[in-house]
Amino acid sequence: MKMDRWSAAFDKMYPELREIQKSSKDRDECMKKYVRNEQQMLSAQEQIGLEWEKIGTAFLNELVDHFETEWPEDKKEVVGYISALPAYPRFLDDYSFCIGYKDVPNMIETSAHEILHFIWFKKWKEVFPEIERRQYESPHLVWRLSEIMDPIILQCNPKIKELIKPQKWGYKSFESIKIGDVSMIEYFKDIYLRSVGSGDSFEVTLKKLWEEAKKHEEEISKF
Repeated sequence: MKMDRWSAAFDKMYPELREIQKSSKDRDECMKKYVRNEQQMLSAQEQIGLEWEKIGTAFLNELVDHFETEWPEDKKEVVGYISALPAYPRFLDDYSFCIGYKDVPNMIETSAHEILHFIWFKKWKEVFPEIERRQYESPHLVWRLSEIMDPIILQCNPKIKELIKPQKWGYKSFESIKIGDVSMIEYFKDIYLRSVGSGDSFEVTLKKLWEEAKKHEEEISKF
């Protein structure tokens, strides 16, 4: 992921920001000049909070059960911020993330996606302690595998799917990537389902997925 990609996304969604930035003497003045859709954001915050209360505890419990780990003792909560950003970053070290405000059902799925990353990487560190923390971020292969597997787990774990009702299978760019004769998502979905179906521990499943990711790094690196 290149930084100019995100600059282009901001310019497309908020073309007026460049002029506001130029005409402001500092960050605070820029922020005061640019307040947009505040009431819509507050309304979304309330709606998303109400919807998440219905499923949040069950979702978190199923995540730690499925990944065969425990919720980290030093993380008492996960914080989601309603944001006007055109992308939704997550911050692994403090268990927080950003979501949008225009589509509440979609933001429930986005929240689940980001929270799954937190527990995925907790388990990842337990299984692969030798892998450096920096590789958990773009554009490293460890990060790429997590982005591939996150929607697969949301879609293929029956309890999670019932709670979240996901609609997506990952980035749009995934659709054109193949490994051999099958799509990248189908390839890793099959490995995951066969491993889970055979009764493997999640540690073993992770190791199988990682071996396949390393074999097919060239294809995976296309998104």
